[in-house]
Amino acid sequence: MNKTLFINLLSMGLALFAVFGTLLGGLVLAFDKTLWPIDGYVLYFGNITHVLVIPVSALAFVKSCKTNPKPQTAWLIMQGAIFIVAVVSV
Repeated sequence: MNKTLFINLLSMGLALFAVFGTLLGGLVLAFDKTLWPIDGYVLYFGNITHVLVIPVSALAFVKSCKTNPKPQTAWLIMQGAIFIVAVVSV
């Protein structure tokens, strides 16, 4: 597996963890106060991965642009969406 593919997969995985961790932790925290320690940790994990996904996404973008000067439009849209969701959630 080459480095560019690995960084892209890492970026997508972190984005999924970030979005679902934040949503799940926030929903459980909003509707069920008895699970506070567990959903608090899930929410913190989601927030930490949001902080991590921003530089990883930027690194994946730079790495892909160096590998292929004309990256595909779908990839650019996906990386932009990951970056926007991460910045808004932080």
